[in-house]
Amino acid sequence: MSSTAAEIVRYLDDIGQLESSVTGADVDPARLEIAGVRTDAQAGLGDLAWSRDAGAAARFRGSLLLCPGPLPAAAEIAAAEGVVVACSAPRLAMAEVLTRFFSHLSGDREPSYAESELAAVVLAGQSWVMNAVVGARVSIAPHVTVGCSGMGYERASDGRLVRFPQLGGVRIEDDVDLAAHATIQRGTLGDTVIRRGTKIGPHANVGHNVDVGEDVLVSGHAQIGGGGRIGRRAVIWQAAVIANSVTIGEGAVVGMAAAVRKDVGPGEVWAGNPARKIR
Repeated sequence: MSSTAAEIVRYLDDIGQLESSVTGADVDPARLEIAGVRTDAQAGLGDLAWSRDAGAAARFRGSLLLCPGPLPAAAEIAAAEGVVVACSAPRLAMAEVLTRFFSHLSGDREPSYAESELAAVVLAGQSWVMNAVVGARVSIAPHVTVGCSGMGYERASDGRLVRFPQLGGVRIEDDVDLAAHATIQRGTLGDTVIRRGTKIGPHANVGHNVDVGEDVLVSGHAQIGGGGRIGRRAVIWQAAVIANSVTIGEGAVVGMAAAVRKDVGPGEVWAGNPARKIR
């Protein structure tokens, strides 16, 4: 299924999101088919994406980008074959467009296992694994959830919450352990990634589009907000909370029940609520 860029732009105008638009040279929006959805960095011909950065238009290689204004001149659009639309609230606009035109992409996909016998283990343990690519020597304990949709919402001007459809997946590399009741949410557009050798404790929650580095220890009941980055060999102790889009540096340690709202540097130790560097 696909829609044209012109149809999507008209819809944005209808819902009050369209501020302005710029079309690349020799582009006919009525003939420009939009069939895929990617991140702005990954988008190619035929793809829709969004960005918080108006400057993304100069780097965009896809076909339709939603972003804040002001927009560059047509000659400065990197994708000469594309259309860039300035929206009053780009993420909300993207959520509305995905719901209207691309809801078929949010369905669950069967997992892919490097070791087929893991599927029987998942079933026996009453775990739920979808939208995932799972590597070798991965341990999945009972009642684990992998690939569920996360808490992706935007608030409209009338106060209602608009769900941001989750279209991405989960990539679990080799030698990862997921303890009982752990939850790994699927990515919103790209993937949530759990890298080689990482261990996720019981009842821990890893949000959408988080990238957990190699050999990381995430203890029980820890919460990692969407878009977070956890450096290799970091340790996140019990019940710690990492806010959305926060980066924890390589080899850093986050103490028990810490509430981390700022980036943590490599090798640093943070604790408390709000968390602060203690050494």
